[in-house]
Amino acid sequence: MSLVVIGVDLGGTNLRTALVDKNGDVFDKVKAPTRAADGHAKVVQKLIENIKAQQDRALRNGKKIAGVGVGAPGVIRADTGVVVTSPNFPDWNNLPLKKELEAALGLPVTIENDANAAALGEQWRGAGRGITSMILLTLGTGVGGGIVLDGRIWPGADGMAGEIGHMTIIPDGRRCGCGNTGCLEMYASSRGIVMTYQERSSRSKVVTSEEIYQAARDGDVLAGDVMKGMGRLLGIGIANLINIFNPEMIVIGGGVKDAWPFFIEATRAEIKKRAFEYPAARTQIVTSVLGDDAGMIGAAALAFQKLNTVH
Repeated sequence: MSLVVIGVDLGGTNLRTALVDKNGDVFDKVKAPTRAADGHAKVVQKLIENIKAQQDRALRNGKKIAGVGVGAPGVIRADTGVVVTSPNFPDWNNLPLKKELEAALGLPVTIENDANAAALGEQWRGAGRGITSMILLTLGTGVGGGIVLDGRIWPGADGMAGEIGHMTIIPDGRRCGCGNTGCLEMYASSRGIVMTYQERSSRSKVVTSEEIYQAARDGDVLAGDVMKGMGRLLGIGIANLINIFNPEMIVIGGGVKDAWPFFIEATRAEIKKRAFEYPAARTQIVTSVLGDDAGMIGAAALAFQKLNTVH
């Protein structure tokens, strides 16, 4: 009977689970609405039901579930499996998610921040295969991140390392939801791109980041300038990461990576200007390749690490 784990990506919109073997191959993917507004008890119950259904299917196909890995948004105490707080789940305060899942499933469970899990997924089976030190930036509605050093997530003292979107790029810049001003998230996210465009445009109609990318593709000068400006600020942030961590690779994920051709040249120029020459030249800057599977695969890698069968 072959050994597999269940990798879970617990998002605010969708709950994704998959069987993953020790080679990182994915089987039996399931996606369901999270329904976060229903409260933590119902969300956790739905997760348990999905996992048990996959467990039954795995057994029928000669596969044994050895453990479960979960990537969840928010502040996670990975050592205890407690969700301290989560922006997507307002009633998840000091929720002992690991304890609840283990009691229901009878399986070892590992809990980690979702961005960290995605970073480990990209390192194990994605853009960073064969790379032991890399940093993932997810550019979406916000800017998330995960740091992988020596093939393992770097959690920091409180499990909060990798909050890359909240490094200060412009002192006294835009007010961020975290309470700071001038965070990278307020300029390099899809939301930040729209804000920059609206500040500089006379258009009264609300635009989306996708419309701005398309306008840049069609030769709109303002849209092109906005994307280049975003790229410069992103480059400042990445230069800081290179100088601090000296990683082998920086991986760019999230929806904004679709606009890669319109910002990456400015990003690379800013990195060259601001980071130490040798590490800047050797650091690979690439796009993510796993898409929505990154979180599930990374969560599975965590489960295997706990079982000492990966890395």
